[in-house]
Amino acid sequence: MLLFLSLLWLGGVKNPSLAESLPDRLEAYPQWSNLPSLEQRKGEIHYPPWLAGTWQVTSTLLEQSAPLAPQIVSPGFTKNSTYLQQPVQFLVKFVDQTPLPEFNWALSDLVKNATVIVPDRRFNAEAITQAYLGQDVNITVQVKEQPSPRLITVFPQHQRLVSTVLGHSQASPDPEEFLASELTNQQFIAGTSQYLNQVETTTAYHHVGPGKITASQITAVYLSPTDPDYFVARHRPIALYRYELTLEAVPEP
Repeated sequence: MLLFLSLLWLGGVKNPSLAESLPDRLEAYPQWSNLPSLEQRKGEIHYPPWLAGTWQVTSTLLEQSAPLAPQIVSPGFTKNSTYLQQPVQFLVKFVDQTPLPEFNWALSDLVKNATVIVPDRRFNAEAITQAYLGQDVNITVQVKEQPSPRLITVFPQHQRLVSTVLGHSQASPDPEEFLASELTNQQFIAGTSQYLNQVETTTAYHHVGPGKITASQITAVYLSPTDPDYFVARHRPIALYRYELTLEAVPEP
């Protein structure tokens, strides 16, 4: 999913050779004291084939915490508490970007045989934002794919959220489990003021069976190095959110 971050304002990457595993990171929650260890700086996460398609998502915020409160609290933290235990529904899409056979001549056999499933970032960002802000709120989303995904969400009154992916990691402990983590730099602009932070979204997906997936998702908010409190927080999160997700396949027309 990796898209709830676009709403959280309203609400240092390690050496890969020293990186903690995604299962270890999830197991350590909520005792996080550092940014996630990321393996890739560019491009997209490649999701398993069983995530391809359109899904009806039910997302429930189970808990939130502010580890450095009351000294440091993320903007919107109090407002986000209104979503606790309140299911929110929206659609998301994961699309097949596997290269066509005629373009595979220069690729290795391993890459040729790989299925490439990636998120439809524009569709997903619009659907999630509308679900939280209301269908009557006029927004637009622009996406730049290279070298790393960059989303520009334009809100009313010309407010903008610019989200740039800094890197990601992924793991598949077994064929029915998939873990993904993404770190994003966020810049919210409102007139002459702006707010910067970094957001991690780490998700564990479980393929229950045909047309059914469950997931546990943790979102962590970190201060930007430009923030006056950065040297107090360092790489410790200033807000943590844990979601429970249910994805049900939507039949193709």
